[in-house]
Amino acid sequence: MSHFCLLRDPDSYVAQDYDLVNDAESRQYWLDLFERHFDDALRHAEKQYGSVAQIEQARTDFAESIRQLREKPDSLPGSRLSVLELCRLREKALRDNGLHDPYAHVKKRENDAAAKLYPQMVRELHAMSGEEKWLHLIERIFAGNIFDLGSPAIMNHADESPDFTETLANVKPRPWLVDDFDRLLEDLPDTPPTKWSKAVVLVDNAGPDFILGVMPLVRELAIYGTQVILAANELPSLNDITVDEMIEVVTGLAKNDPDLEALVQAQMFEAVSTGCDTPLVDLSEVTDELNDAASDADLLILEGMGRAVESNFDARFTVDTLKLALLKDPNVAAHIGGEVYDCVCRYEPADESDGE
Repeated sequence: MSHFCLLRDPDSYVAQDYDLVNDAESRQYWLDLFERHFDDALRHAEKQYGSVAQIEQARTDFAESIRQLREKPDSLPGSRLSVLELCRLREKALRDNGLHDPYAHVKKRENDAAAKLYPQMVRELHAMSGEEKWLHLIERIFAGNIFDLGSPAIMNHADESPDFTETLANVKPRPWLVDDFDRLLEDLPDTPPTKWSKAVVLVDNAGPDFILGVMPLVRELAIYGTQVILAANELPSLNDITVDEMIEVVTGLAKNDPDLEALVQAQMFEAVSTGCDTPLVDLSEVTDELNDAASDADLLILEGMGRAVESNFDARFTVDTLKLALLKDPNVAAHIGGEVYDCVCRYEPADESDGE
């Protein structure tokens, strides 16, 4: 495990650059949210594993961690108190008690539901071209990204499948909170090929986020000649898709999509593990597998609020970088001057960052 090879300045990189130790208001918000959310995680754990003793032990373990942080916010050994560290504490409490994937049943349900809508998506794309198509693909990312069980706006709706068509229709119109689409469009061609030979995509959630949001965009990039490296978590966390789940999903979609099947057979897609196990991505520790695959990439896409905003919004990279997210948490949104359901399309061409 080492720093991500595409970081512009790995020695100064810090995943999530604000510390909750010195921000009492934000600290209380996040501790309260994680405490409430853990109860929801355990409710899903009971559905997944049955009523087992480990559930109450996990509840006790996590409650004690939160209690200690309320009393002494700087008590984490060798670490700042951040949302990333809270994620790690949550996952530790679950895994220490054998509750490795509480949301497995939710991910399976959402993958199945989204896969049924995928063929219609392909037909819609075939009828589009140029700016209309690329804008539609970005809006699909925003619509898919709404189903994030780590966010307070969504976690109470985990027992129901979102209506993707309705969600897509309700995406906020441009101009978005962060709106670099016009600049991005300058680098997106009307006809193949694209300017990029290889793209690395850090993906987020299972279900409509990956199948109806990410896959349409990367499928189009691959059709236009860009090899796509899909990078996902090694271990389960919330409803994030894991690398093994991602491989299974893409294989299933290809069976009913001749274009995707041909792209897979032509090795235009590769799935790799980031080595990460939280919804936020710490790029100071990624797998050699990811770095090997990314070493000759010329485009990086960070998708989802945790990866593109919470942990890497201000991170700079040596290649063209696209950060796409729908904001679902009021605290995260306020941190960049926005509101819940605002959209982020931040495009940072490498050559325009050289002088920074």
